[in-house]
Order: sequence, then structure tokens, then C-alpha cells
Amino acid sequence: MKKIGLLFLTILFIGFGCQKTKIGYLVTKNAEYIPNSIVVRKNLDPEQDAKRIMNKAPWISPKIQGVLGTNPINYEIVDIVASAGGDAAIFKKYLTIRGAGLMELPLYSKVPSGKYLISIKAYNEGYEAIIKDAFTFIVE
Repeated sequence: MKKIGLLFLTILFIGFGCQKTKIGYLVTKNAEYIPNSIVVRKNLDPEQDAKRIMNKAPWISPKIQGVLGTNPINYEIVDIVASAGGDAAIFKKYLTIRGAGLMELPLYSKVPSGKYLISIKAYNEGYEAIIKDAFTFIVE
């Protein structure tokens, strides 16, 4: 009887004890950019944009806030919606995203004037979430 009980416990342990547990987490319910938009001037102002021109500094969004999870957390652009004369396909060629969700648009580009609404994906090992309409670039 003891052998049957021990055998049962061994099978139970192997059956349930060796299951792979998903490690980590990713929470994006409070994810947001503050501020959530930037105005990109195609015609740079020599006074207002003097440092940007001197350093050839790109237009950069702030870091995304409110994303919690196991590091490393990566980001990817998943959708761009253009309006007010914009062209999403052209904009996508120039826009990049890097660590902390920073999005970067070169100082000089052939992006047409318009409004560009960006949706991104945050992901880490085993988890991913889409953050819809996360940030807006307004190109004037």
C-alpha cells in the first residue's frame, strides 16, 4: 500500500511539478508619453532652432512612462496613421524607435506635412502588448 501511495505521489510530482512556469511580466495599462505629441518644423527657425541646427539634432519623443515589466523591455513601431496631408509610408521610412520607447525622426527628411499617430508594441520574453495611438508627430 505504501508503494502505491509513493508511486502515486511520484507521478503527481512529475506531472505537475515539472511544468515550465512563465517567468516575468509586462503591464502597459498606464503606458503613456508625457507630453504625447511633438511639433516638427520642416522650415527651421534660425533663432528658435539654432542649437538643433548646430548639432544636427533629430526630433525625439520623450521616454514612455508607465510600462512595467521584466527587463529588457523592447519597443517596435506597429502602426502609423497619417492625416492632414501626411503620408504614413514615407514617415515610416524615417521614424525609428529605441530604448525606453524613444522615437526619433531625423532633422532633415522628406516627410510631408501632416499629423502622424503612432502605435507601438512593448515586449519582453514571453509577453507583448500594443499601445495604440501612443504618440503624435505634427509635421509643419
